[in-house]
Amino acid sequence: MSESIIGRRGRAAALAAGVAALALVVAACGGSGSSSGSSGSSAPPSAGAQAAGQDVITPVTAQNVSCPSGTPGEGKPPIRFGSKNFSEQFVLGELYTQALEARGYDVTYQSNIGGSEVIDRAFQAGQIDAYAEYLGEIESSIAGKPVGATPEDTYNTVKQFEAQNRQATIFKQTPFEDTDVIIVKKDFAQQNGLAAVPDLAKVGNAGDGITLAAQPPFETRQNGLVGMKNEYGLTGIKFTGVDPGLVYQVLDQGQANAADAFSTDGQLATGNYTTLDDPKHIFGFQYVAPVVKQSVADAQGPEFAQTLDCVSSLLTTKVMQALNQEVQLNGGDPAEVAKAFLSQNKVV
Repeated sequence: MSESIIGRRGRAAALAAGVAALALVVAACGGSGSSSGSSGSSAPPSAGAQAAGQDVITPVTAQNVSCPSGTPGEGKPPIRFGSKNFSEQFVLGELYTQALEARGYDVTYQSNIGGSEVIDRAFQAGQIDAYAEYLGEIESSIAGKPVGATPEDTYNTVKQFEAQNRQATIFKQTPFEDTDVIIVKKDFAQQNGLAAVPDLAKVGNAGDGITLAAQPPFETRQNGLVGMKNEYGLTGIKFTGVDPGLVYQVLDQGQANAADAFSTDGQLATGNYTTLDDPKHIFGFQYVAPVVKQSVADAQGPEFAQTLDCVSSLLTTKVMQALNQEVQLNGGDPAEVAKAFLSQNKVV
């Protein structure tokens, strides 16, 4: 397991990057932040709703949550908060960790632990007490359950699984979801008439003209290549495993002509790529929620959950795209970008 302990960083360049990200976020949200957590539209549970610009907030989504005042975490046991192995997770880990620290909680942040299966093993082994996870990942990749019909179904399935199998709970989910998406270069999509994942079958027999780049676990996941083969008949696709941070580089260099990306990636705002629709929702509903050992949640008290829910309520799709763009494309330091955003929203 690769991990590093991330402390608070104060480099001037990083701080400037964080302030730049903050400006982007405020513009995206249509105004300055507030501790109430009212932060604009949520990510919808369907491509159709997204295209129509609808705001869809489910009952299990954090919204209008105020952070507790003071330092209720003082004197509480230490907490180990982990994150997975890509930039959005680094930002999420910093957001939650810094908010807790501002409320007096004693937090050690362990970054870059690994993919869903790896961080789940670390969680089971007691190496971390909490982490932020995409609920569809737990549903399909960890619990081995079919994709829920609604975001509420997925949330309730995951909450039950974590309680029964990990002695854990999940708090409120974010308004945004970050689903896996299959992307291709824009010109490749135009040349081959590609608009949805099943269209990849046009490129050779059952997609055998496609080389798909993705992180290695994607190859064996139902909400990955297995689902693409079973649900869309794409049995001819060739797979190449790469680090999640390299998928755009591999695609741009022609080592693959399709890739698995994340729907909130900053690179997708450049217009250089086409995101293929997933009409059967094989990638599930990927809203984010903190996963916490039940014993830890109990020991930390209600203000602990309220603090995490407060942060979650601020994280809309536009916010995450802006934060990701600052880190992924502009080289911003995740810690300083997170600090700037939390400061503007009066969380720290």
